[in-house]
Amino acid sequence: MPSSDSTSDQDGYGPSTSLDSNMDGRKLWHRSDSSGSVQSWASSLSADSQSEEAAADFMKSFVPLLFDAPNTIDQEQKANFGQMVLTESGRIWFSRVVNTRRARPCVTEASFYSLAQHFAVALFECHEADDFAPAKSLMNMCFTFYHEVEVPGLEPYREYLYTHLRIQPIWTSMRFWTAAFFDAVQCERASRPVPPRPKSLDQEASAAEDRRFQANIVFGQLG
Repeated sequence: MPSSDSTSDQDGYGPSTSLDSNMDGRKLWHRSDSSGSVQSWASSLSADSQSEEAAADFMKSFVPLLFDAPNTIDQEQKANFGQMVLTESGRIWFSRVVNTRRARPCVTEASFYSLAQHFAVALFECHEADDFAPAKSLMNMCFTFYHEVEVPGLEPYREYLYTHLRIQPIWTSMRFWTAAFFDAVQCERASRPVPPRPKSLDQEASAAEDRRFQANIVFGQLG
């Protein structure tokens, strides 16, 4: 008569579970599907790690060209950039590396228009993917980077990236502004200390005090 273990292994109904002994006599559980699940999970983590590493490496070498040598960027590099910002890692690393250049906001005319072109691509992909964190950073930097426009007989004036990027659809996206508002409220709540309450306050008065505190934060963000 076949043993119950062999029936369990061969009946074809879901993953089998068997109890074996190792050389030390200790009992170990083995699930037939667990190794595949672990391998799949590990492969996914490895792929994500490789994707992020590739995005970081590319942006760290590409972004300096936008600022220092925009005329050397070829079509292949532009195509690679377009592929990178289709991914979440690519968008995040683009915003991170550009952010490191904020200390020198005035750029050359060639750099300015190259930045405008690549910001436009990245912001469009952020809008399509509802990827609001890098979008928020890039949109802030639209008011950071500028070039000086020479006008005969007048003082040069600053032209900011926003001038060319305000037509991007994310600027009028209620989904983005709602997410940005709640993110700002959460950041304010996390950074602002809760005021001490008198011990004499009862539970209802304490709740009312907390509501006023939260309302002040919200109105502060709106104002």
